[in-house]
Amino acid sequence: MNQPMILFLLSLFFAIQLHSEVTVTRRQNNCLREGPGSYYPLIATLPENTTLEVIERADQWAKVKLPQQKTGWVAINCLADKKKPDQKTMDLAKVWSSPKASRTGIAAAIKGFAQKYGKTDPGNVDLVLRYADKTFTSKDLDAFNEQLLQTPSANREKLNIGDLDLHIDEYDPAFTEQQVGVGIASRITARGIVTDQRLRNYVNLIATTLTQHSNVYDWDFTVYIVRDKKINGFAVPGGYVFITLGALQQCADEAELAAIIAHEIGHVIARHGLREMTKRLPNIKSDQAFAELDEETGDSSEETKELEAYMEQAYEKILSKRQLEYELEADKISAVLCANAGYDPFGLVRINEKVMRAAEHTTDIFDPNYMAPDVAKLKHDATKKFTTENFEPNNPGARMKDRFLTFSLSR
Repeated sequence: MNQPMILFLLSLFFAIQLHSEVTVTRRQNNCLREGPGSYYPLIATLPENTTLEVIERADQWAKVKLPQQKTGWVAINCLADKKKPDQKTMDLAKVWSSPKASRTGIAAAIKGFAQKYGKTDPGNVDLVLRYADKTFTSKDLDAFNEQLLQTPSANREKLNIGDLDLHIDEYDPAFTEQQVGVGIASRITARGIVTDQRLRNYVNLIATTLTQHSNVYDWDFTVYIVRDKKINGFAVPGGYVFITLGALQQCADEAELAAIIAHEIGHVIARHGLREMTKRLPNIKSDQAFAELDEETGDSSEETKELEAYMEQAYEKILSKRQLEYELEADKISAVLCANAGYDPFGLVRINEKVMRAAEHTTDIFDPNYMAPDVAKLKHDATKKFTTENFEPNNPGARMKDRFLTFSLSR
């Protein structure tokens, strides 16, 4: 090899080294995934202040290499420029094999808790986790979005969640929140859920599309369809969203269904299900699994009792009458998520009107006071006012009626 070629290769090598990007994680919990998307399987949950080398960037994601040479993808909004002083990085070898690193670990923790205290059905935990895994690919998601964006919209990027002045903190779910969510979801699935893979993929593609264009694009939301004819929808901590077949049947198009899903995602983003119990949080070791907590402190520990009571109260709160304030906040988030994804945000108004009409004749399956007629009317009127003031009725966005009928009629 001649000297000029050697010099060129050396200069190229040093140029690559100089441009190597080193960063650190900034959140308490930072999900490392197999690919650049929230629907890819979880590899590990990295602690704050973990040093990473950025290998590649793709939109809002970065492929990174850890000190042990392991690689994965992390959301850009999990990264910081430099380490905080006087903090030590955890042993990543332990993190890699920790219950925090996978849904399987969370399931084991919840099942151990359930077997000791009888508060959840361990078999239902398996069901929750089994159907939380996404079976669609990035190509499927791209094709889904491409069809959606073929319809012109005058409302994309008119508002973002941060413009709503709802005082919502950055969404960084603690491990305890995920545990509580799985525990609650395990009971809800006992009511019976739709297991058809095609329909499950459809509602979860909608959820992923909605969050892709928001500040929670990296959080993995999962949608389940409950086999009940009444109109209802609810969400639990950790990103688990439930809608009933009755709600699905009330929708005339995909924009209305997206509005329902986005509304429930809004409850999770704003932490409505947990807001009433925040006084308990300082007493809970949020960085430990139930099984770890029990192993370290014993069955009679105050912390174990506190965590048990926390899950019980969260479950009862989520399935009881919601405050109108929370409903209106979730509706605003829903309209913004739908508009930015390319959906017609007025789909929310249409579905709220149907709920208002239904509230005059029926009751909720869990609480007869959940959506009283006067509350439903206040909710509808407030949502109509918000969307009318903030979004354009001409070229409002996609409704996707044909695609909706293709999937909804196949159940």
